[in-house]
Amino acid sequence: MTYRQTLRFGAKGQPVALLQNALNRLLEPSPHLAPDGDFGKRTLAAIKRFQAESGTTPDGIVGARTWEALEHAKASQSTEVLPQFRLADIAATFIGVSETGNNRAGKSARMLKIFQADNLVIDGHTDGYPWCAAFVSLCVQQLCKQTPYYASLVPPREASVSRFLHVWAKHQKCLIFTPSSQVFKPIKGDIVVFTFSHIGIVESGESSLITTIEGNTNDAGSREGVKVARKKRPSSIIRTFIRLPMTATGVTTTLAPTISALS
Repeated sequence: MTYRQTLRFGAKGQPVALLQNALNRLLEPSPHLAPDGDFGKRTLAAIKRFQAESGTTPDGIVGARTWEALEHAKASQSTEVLPQFRLADIAATFIGVSETGNNRAGKSARMLKIFQADNLVIDGHTDGYPWCAAFVSLCVQQLCKQTPYYASLVPPREASVSRFLHVWAKHQKCLIFTPSSQVFKPIKGDIVVFTFSHIGIVESGESSLITTIEGNTNDAGSREGVKVARKKRPSSIIRTFIRLPMTATGVTTTLAPTISALS
């Protein structure tokens, strides 16, 4: 598809014009590029700036990773319904599910399902340890089953927040960005990692306050609570966000219409 072709200095045509419109909308302050379809020096400087701010290699070449970063940035501004929104809806169905104390499932079938969503077994038991990462793993597993958009995604089975972030998310080529990012803003269905070894799912977000759904928390917001709950979290205690890939094998990407809509 033309909008996915690799673009570089000297390129001409409609894909370049689409790129220029996207950069005008996504960069702050806007570079005010003329959407003339001519990849010249100003477009080169703007794409290098976008790449630097989005964490991709600032080489001025618009390849697959840069196109996907543009799509992620557009998602941060979009009001369109995205497949990952469903992740927060799934998480919300578990609100109120509670352990019996000491990280034990007790007779709760839904709590047992959460503990069984990861690969950790201790002395023959699937429970008995902090379960916030297991809860997020279960929600992503259910998302993958419910929508073909994520058919190519290998669902997580992580009991560890660190492994979820540093192993699973990186291997699945998720977008990872901090609250200070200039081009990516949290949206519904993003996964949030806190500064105190805790993880949850974004339900909605504002500039300084994020509404989340988390497992293994309590009314005080502890990382060692007893239930699934909706919380409001300040960005000051958020370490990073994880966004599921915007494209999946065998599924048409939304990049063409969304980037076109920036014109």
